[in-house]
Amino acid sequence: MSGEPAKIAAEPPESVLACLRARGFVLSPEFDWRDIWQESHTTAFTVAKSVGFDILGDVHNACLRVVSEGRTFDQFRKELTPILQAKGWWGKAPALDPETGEMKVSRLGGPRRLRIIYDTNLRMAQAAGAWARIQENKETHPYLRYVVILDGKERPEHRAWHDTILPVDHVWWKTHYPPNGWCCRCYVIQLSAEDMEYLGYELFEEAPETALRPWENQRTGEIMLVPEGIEPGFAYNVGEAALTEHAARALMGKLETLPPRIAAEAMAESARFVLPALRQDLSRWIEATAVRMRGPEPFQHNERRIIGALNTAQLDFLEARGTLPGSGSIGESDIRHMQRAAKVGKWKPSELAALPAAKPRAILWDRRDPAFLYVDGDPAGKEGPHIAVVTLDNRLRIERKKYMVNSLRTTSDQAWKDIRNEGHFVVISGSLK
Repeated sequence: MSGEPAKIAAEPPESVLACLRARGFVLSPEFDWRDIWQESHTTAFTVAKSVGFDILGDVHNACLRVVSEGRTFDQFRKELTPILQAKGWWGKAPALDPETGEMKVSRLGGPRRLRIIYDTNLRMAQAAGAWARIQENKETHPYLRYVVILDGKERPEHRAWHDTILPVDHVWWKTHYPPNGWCCRCYVIQLSAEDMEYLGYELFEEAPETALRPWENQRTGEIMLVPEGIEPGFAYNVGEAALTEHAARALMGKLETLPPRIAAEAMAESARFVLPALRQDLSRWIEATAVRMRGPEPFQHNERRIIGALNTAQLDFLEARGTLPGSGSIGESDIRHMQRAAKVGKWKPSELAALPAAKPRAILWDRRDPAFLYVDGDPAGKEGPHIAVVTLDNRLRIERKKYMVNSLRTTSDQAWKDIRNEGHFVVISGSLK
C-alpha cells in the first residue's frame, strides 16, 4: 500500500456518484474481503468483518457525502469514528465468522482501516464512472494511456506499465484497468488521434507481457492464477463489470426486496450502467425461450426475471390514490403469454425487454382495469402504437416461496382512439401528441 488517500473533486461527475449509489442498494455484510470476489463488488457494497454489526449503511452514507460534497478523508474519519465506536465496531473484538460459525477476535475499525475503506470505495467508483465516459467517447478518442504517479511510492510493476497506450477495447484493459491493488493511485487518460500526434505518443504494437502466478484463496481453498503486479481481487475492469449482464441481472434481482421508492431510486441511479446490459441479457433470454417453446420437448416455465421498476411519477400517482403497491419491481410472470402477445403487440424482444426500465412515449393509468400502460411507437404510422400493460401486485409462487411483483404483459386490444380517451386513461408521464 502506498500514497495518499483518494481525492474527490468539489463537483464530481454524476457517473461517479451514480455508481456508488447503485452499489449501496445491496448492503452485503461479510467477514472476509475474499468472501466476495472481484466483479461481485460492482453489485453490492460491503465491508469486511461487518457481519453482526449494523454499520454498512453508515459507511455507505459517509462515502456518498464524500463524493457529493467533496469531503476529505479527515472529515470522513471524524464523522464515522464515534458512530462505529458506539456500535462496537472498533479496535479488536469478537466477530462472527459465518463460514465456520465461530466467534473470532478480529481487528475491526480503526484509522488505518477507515483509510482503506475510504480509498478503495472512492477509487473504484471513480474508475467505474470514468469507464462509462470512456465508452461514450471511444469513437472520437479510441486510445487509453496508463499513467503512474512517479514519486517513489509506486509499485515497480506499475511503474513498468507507465505510458502504455492501447486501444480502448484491447483485452489488456480487462485485467489492468486501474486501480490494480489496495490504494493504487494509477489512472488512465483517454486520447484521440489528434492528441497522439500533438503529444508525440505512439500506439503500442502489443500489450506488456503478463506473467501469471498461483494464489490460493484460503477462505475457499480455490487456487487461481492472478497477474503479476496486480493484487488478488483486483484483476478485473471495475467499469466493464458494472456494464455487464451479470451486474444488470444481479441488481434487478434485488429490486423485489426493496421498498417501492427505494427500488425506483435504484433503477434511476443505475440506468446508465444497467440498461445496455439489461436489454442484451433479457433479449437473449426471451429469444432463447421462444426457441424452447417451439421445440419438441414440453416447455416448463421455471424462471422469473425482474426487468425494471415503477418510477417515482407512478408511485406518486398511486400514493395519492392510497394504493401504493407492496413492491416496486416489475417482473415477467408468464413468458409464454409474453411471447404470444409480443407478436400481436408488435414488440421486438429487445424492445419488450427494455420497456419498463426505459422511457416510453407515454405511461398511462387505466381507470377501468387498474394497470399501467406503456405506449411507444408512432401512432400515425402503419402499425400504430405499441402498447404494454403492467398489472400491480401479482403474487407468484416459485419454488414454494411467494413473491410480490408487478407483472408485465403485452396487449393490442386497445385502439388508438380509445387510448386517447381521457375518460378511461390518465397520463402519468410523457405525451400522446
